[in-house]
Amino acid sequence: MNIPLIHSVIRRHAARVLAIAAAAMIAGSGAVASAQTGLVGALGGDQQVSSSGAAMFGPGTKIISASDVRTAADVSPSGLAPGSISQAMATTSGPLGSLNAGRVAQVNYGCQSCMQGSCNGSCNGYGMSGYGGQSMACGIPCDPYYYVFVEAMYLERNGADGFSLTRNARMDDFGFEWVPRITFGTLPNCVNGYEFTFVGPTEWNRNLRVVDTNSPGTIDSHLFDGDGPATVANPHPQNFDGTFLDPFDNANLQTQFYNSEYWSAELNKTLVGWDVARALFGGRVIRVEEDYGYASEKDIFTSYSDLTASTQNTMAGLQLGLDLLYPVTQHVYTDVRLRGGLYYNFADSDVRLRNQGVTVLHNSRDDDDFSGVFDIGLGLRYQLGEMLSIRGGGELLYITNTALVPGQVKANVTNAMGTRIDMNDGLLFYGGSFGVELRY
Repeated sequence: MNIPLIHSVIRRHAARVLAIAAAAMIAGSGAVASAQTGLVGALGGDQQVSSSGAAMFGPGTKIISASDVRTAADVSPSGLAPGSISQAMATTSGPLGSLNAGRVAQVNYGCQSCMQGSCNGSCNGYGMSGYGGQSMACGIPCDPYYYVFVEAMYLERNGADGFSLTRNARMDDFGFEWVPRITFGTLPNCVNGYEFTFVGPTEWNRNLRVVDTNSPGTIDSHLFDGDGPATVANPHPQNFDGTFLDPFDNANLQTQFYNSEYWSAELNKTLVGWDVARALFGGRVIRVEEDYGYASEKDIFTSYSDLTASTQNTMAGLQLGLDLLYPVTQHVYTDVRLRGGLYYNFADSDVRLRNQGVTVLHNSRDDDDFSGVFDIGLGLRYQLGEMLSIRGGGELLYITNTALVPGQVKANVTNAMGTRIDMNDGLLFYGGSFGVELRY
């Protein structure tokens, strides 16, 4: 006879009978727990199971109908945060007298498991890289942190290539210059934050010097009397005396310089999401200043004249931005930096002509117009650790409707030169960059 087999069959039938009896006894006593309406908190009521039920299922046991327990599927999709489906329900246990005994918690809906009303849709955290960090606090997407990003950009200012008022020679084009860019930022909850960026100031210079010691000299100018020679019908056209331009022709020495300076400052509100994107919205101020000088001497340096011009562009406006990361390997990311904004440009211009040290023409003017700014960066980022990363890439900045010197200085000189501002020029900067970011 197979005694072990008989014992096994008897035990199975006895366990089934006892389970049915216990369920009937509980149902008869009406001790069924009621569910609370909130997602977080005990889903059972204050009623306890009878002593026989407690002995059978363990102390502090509560019986809850499955239909009374809400899951992530029961929550409105509009209220779900990223990651709430994957970790919708969690149970906690503890001693009978503990606050957590027998409670059911919704751990990722509105951060209520941490007694917080909102976590901005990011209770789970973003990991160790990208735009976020590892969280050690309940209900906060990552540890709050500050960051400093220091970059050195090597940019060329493009535009007004070959501009020169000397007929026999031209100035060199603007070259590449180092442009600093530094960014300070904070991310209190790794979702919403602020950052401040300052670029420059940097100046691009070009100049020209032409010498001819013969008498008379052979250096000529593009400048000419725009009113034309005096006639019987018009003996004083526009009252401009063309003889003031004589030192610019058949000259022995001519010099030119052209300087262009740029700086900008911006303050943005940031919104970080999913470890791959950062959206920005804020304000930006851009300053572009230019200075030009043209001097000429003739008759073996006894007769001379000079022409100077300057412009100032102060642009203020709002911009939108987007920074994108794409992982290539474990520590290497490609990134895209996009900025675009609409600005209002307050421009000033000043033009002065002197002959033998005496001012014969001086006009100043201010005007304003809308400008557009487009800022694009592409690069590679290498994460050296949780706190440090390095980045290198290409940069392009284009500004529309700026007042530049070549638009204010005309070859046909009249008394009206400098009385209006030409703001139709575009300004382009392009080159490369290298930077280091520190988070703490």
